[in-house]
Amino acid sequence: MDRQTVSARPSVWERRRPAGRVRHPAELSSAYAVPGPRHSPGHLQSPSRGAADRGETQILGKIYPMLLAFFLTFLPALADGPGRIYTKPLSTDAGTISAKVQGAVLTHALAVERDRSRVYLATLDADGAGFRFANLPVGRFDLVLVTKDHRVLEGLALGTEAALPPDRSKHLDEGVAKADSFFNRRILHRRGVADGVALVFVERLRDRQILRGSGEDLNAGLRRLEIIELHEADDEWQMVRTRHIFREETPRQPGIPFFIHRYIPALGGLRLAATPRDLGTLNLTH
Repeated sequence: MDRQTVSARPSVWERRRPAGRVRHPAELSSAYAVPGPRHSPGHLQSPSRGAADRGETQILGKIYPMLLAFFLTFLPALADGPGRIYTKPLSTDAGTISAKVQGAVLTHALAVERDRSRVYLATLDADGAGFRFANLPVGRFDLVLVTKDHRVLEGLALGTEAALPPDRSKHLDEGVAKADSFFNRRILHRRGVADGVALVFVERLRDRQILRGSGEDLNAGLRRLEIIELHEADDEWQMVRTRHIFREETPRQPGIPFFIHRYIPALGGLRLAATPRDLGTLNLTH
């Protein structure tokens, strides 16, 4: 072949060129800039647009944490109503637990299934002197009673109440606090600890401002009872599970008092089969 003859075989970049003027690969590398994250493929991003995007990203980076803080601070007040706490009984279950009480007027009676998966709310007598659970499944239950004079009496299965050294006890309290920062006050009524696992019966209070989803001030405080399971890792206790069992709004005022707590073993470990379970009269006198 004559050395002056130009090969008819096109180069790689020529084979891929668009119709029209042939451009050198150096031109292609500058013309097809990598699109920014806000643009569809092939859309060229100018330097000024890129700077604007970076500015928007910085602004959004500041707004998102603020929105997240708002939702975590104010919306939990509306996310934990009775409909979300208590289990709806099934008509196919036939178990019942009933009792009369003396020395107290009841406002709530709760039956907590032993594995804490389900919590049932009892029907109270008109004078608050008795309760009855209906349509309970077969199993074992622990009762929690709340009285009109702000007492909570319970027979929860938390395990052995081991005496912890001061540093471990402090870390456990810190673990409970970190598990829910919405409530600004707490008290650990009772705890059971074994092999690095703690079950804690906790009361939480919030006596600071609470906003509804609409931004309206709730103008009330909040009280919640829960059973928290925490596991110990190094010097920290971390929550792995919690079960809310009670929630109420209270008048908002500084220093809302906690419930007066009392552990009553007879309220725990109630085995329930198909036959009714009558506990007789419970003495709840101070």
